[in-house]
Amino acid sequence: MKAYLKDQVPFILFFYSQLILVIFVAQLYSLNVNQPMNAGTLLYLIILPTCFLIVYLVIRYRKFRVYYIEEMKGSDEHAWLPEPPNELLRRLKNHYEKQYESYQTELEKHDVRKNRELTFIQQWVHQMKTPISVMNLTLQKDRASLPASTSESMAEELDKLERGLELVLYQSRLQQFDRDFHVEKFSLRQLVMEHIQDFKSSFIRNHTYPDVQIKEDYVVYTDRKWISFVLNQITANAIKYATQTDTKVRYEAKMDGSELYLTITDEGVGIPKQDLPRVFDPFFTGQNGRTFRESTGMGLFLAKEVCESLGHTIQVTSETGEGTRVMLTFRNLTTM
Repeated sequence: MKAYLKDQVPFILFFYSQLILVIFVAQLYSLNVNQPMNAGTLLYLIILPTCFLIVYLVIRYRKFRVYYIEEMKGSDEHAWLPEPPNELLRRLKNHYEKQYESYQTELEKHDVRKNRELTFIQQWVHQMKTPISVMNLTLQKDRASLPASTSESMAEELDKLERGLELVLYQSRLQQFDRDFHVEKFSLRQLVMEHIQDFKSSFIRNHTYPDVQIKEDYVVYTDRKWISFVLNQITANAIKYATQTDTKVRYEAKMDGSELYLTITDEGVGIPKQDLPRVFDPFFTGQNGRTFRESTGMGLFLAKEVCESLGHTIQVTSETGEGTRVMLTFRNLTTM
């Protein structure tokens, strides 16, 4: 009602300006006939038109009321406007519906293109995995005939290529996360041990070693594939920034009520203080990324996105020269 009255202010002002003009003319006439109007007559001339004005405004408000309510009824999936009460609104509604249909058509075309690109990326990544597997098998077969430094360098480069393809694949899958996850109950220690086994050669090659301190009875409810991706990003960073230091990457867990905290700590170069608030920003590489020149700036960003989708949280703390600590929080849990 307030919005309606606000729209009618110009009309009300115009109405009373005309009323004053009529009263002024009537008063001049009365003076000409030497019989000025008394206060009662003037009041009558004001009250009677005002009553008609109120009736007019009420009728008009009832006619336009549906356009002034805060939330108009309708489906979120369709353009909706109430039946227009006059020609002006009818034309506006037609124009709005045409724009909405055009927008929907463009949106559908965009979705088709996006889905086509995602499908292509996923198929391409799977196709690239085959030659990588063949190269890994060939390297293992011919390792004895190659210099140790050459075989280690080739194995490292193949690992980087495989991790990069994994990053691309999961980034594309994340856009359809609701169709591609299944939450189950897992032993946290077993999950971490399987994950470390996948990084066994990387740990050995980079002279960095895992140290697992997780109780057998700690369980988590999560998606194995997605949480493995998160752990892969954290461990890959820990190994990369602590390489050749002969230090350990510690995996520790503790329970606090219904929350379980998994911390992964390395003793590498650490993250500069000014870079720490932005480690989860997409494509942010920071000082370490410029130094090592192997960072895409997407690993921790995607890890955070996955954790939020799974209902977990991820936090990073670090000290330059002392290492980095990443903490994953799993909520509403119990021990086995």
